Amino acid sequence: MGLRHPDVPTFPEFWAFPGGGVSNEDIKYARNRFNREDDARSMESLVTLFREVVEETGLSKAEDGVWVNIPPDVRKKLTEGPKAWIDALKEGTICMDESEASLVTERTTPPLAPVRYTNRFYHIHLGEDAPEPEHPPGRSEFTEFKWWDPGDILQQWEMGTARMAPPQVTFMRDVVHRLRKGRGILEVLSELANEPPSGPHKIEFAPGVECLPIPTATLPPSTHTNCFIVGQGDELLLVDPAIQDDAGQAIIIQRLNELEDNGKRIKAILYTHRHTDHIGDRARIQKIVDVEVLGTSETLAAVGGGTVIKEGDIIDLGDNLPWTVIETPGHCPGMVSLNSKSGLLSADNVTMVGTILVPSSDGDMHQYMSGLERLSDLNPNLLFPSHGPVCAAPKKVLSRTLEHRLERHAKVFNAVKSGLNHLDEIALSAYKNAPSAPESLIRDQTLSHLKGLVKEGLVIEKDGAFTAI
Repeated sequence: MGLRHPDVPTFPEFWAFPGGGVSNEDIKYARNRFNREDDARSMESLVTLFREVVEETGLSKAEDGVWVNIPPDVRKKLTEGPKAWIDALKEGTICMDESEASLVTERTTPPLAPVRYTNRFYHIHLGEDAPEPEHPPGRSEFTEFKWWDPGDILQQWEMGTARMAPPQVTFMRDVVHRLRKGRGILEVLSELANEPPSGPHKIEFAPGVECLPIPTATLPPSTHTNCFIVGQGDELLLVDPAIQDDAGQAIIIQRLNELEDNGKRIKAILYTHRHTDHIGDRARIQKIVDVEVLGTSETLAAVGGGTVIKEGDIIDLGDNLPWTVIETPGHCPGMVSLNSKSGLLSADNVTMVGTILVPSSDGDMHQYMSGLERLSDLNPNLLFPSHGPVCAAPKKVLSRTLEHRLERHAKVFNAVKSGLNHLDEIALSAYKNAPSAPESLIRDQTLSHLKGLVKEGLVIEKDGAFTAI
């Protein structure tokens, strides 16, 4: 596996297998090379597999069937792009033997984002005397290569000392589970190749942080709200089980039944805030699991009562992983985030899909931006948003979100200082670089910024007109 570079945009400093996305050149080459009745997507994946292995590790099969490091001059040429690799194949500079790769598992990314991907994991046996991977000339996606024992990296992940994305975690669990039954690694991989696991898998963002995407009527492009099952012991915390229909109910029931079969139970339910895409249908969830409900006073008023939580409270599940309550009410009155050494459960402060709105009706732009600054100062290990996948670079995302809001805040203020007084004209000026944004959204967010400026004492409002002080 390779340790991803800290500056890559996705999963920085995570351990990952060599691999990548299927390119148009891969598709063209696969269609020309394979003329039999094979699964076209499988053939395209195989072409990508061998190309990425060569590009990222420098390993390729020689004509005599032995795996070798390709010469530096060939490696340099291959960094020019997918076509260079295909040209090298045609010239015989490198070889590809698709029969050596066995599909061992397939995982489709969960519905956390509008675009979903199929991840295919292959096994290639390099032999006992295989050379070590080498970095390509110039910049590499990886800072380090390492041969891991599956049990070791899974243990390191569970201790929080090695990072992996959810598909790699579930794959390692599949392998380790079979190894514990006394099989050897090659036997396990052969078994997986004969019956590759597919379909839904447990989504673990981090040790003790499981995600259940629940279909909800949330803000597009998001289609789901992340319900979290928090804890590593026998007592667990259920966060935002926002079921609204039979589909969401079935997801919760199935997972809770599995947990109960393993001797685990839900100790309490915590709602991060009162928006319907987080609370869902309270009557449905009560029928499934009727336990103590936690939330701020504002949230509990919407869900029908419970135990009040507040800034600084500690939620201890008895697993040496306490969670601290942080009040972050800008997006919604009474909204909370939860922080632990695993990371930050950030509710609707940031999202990895779409954008976060601060409603002018009951949001508070000033508090929202202040909350982003507070969360960024925590420098969390990971960030678990309520919409979208896990964020591996929390400080960067929190800072970027804050900078975007501050920039828009300044544009609204500058529009008022230039002499614009009414909401519509201020909105048109402040959002002129976002012509495709819905007019209603622009007006509402501009009003939120204006209310924040009034609160800060920079603008006064009288009879619907805004004036800079």
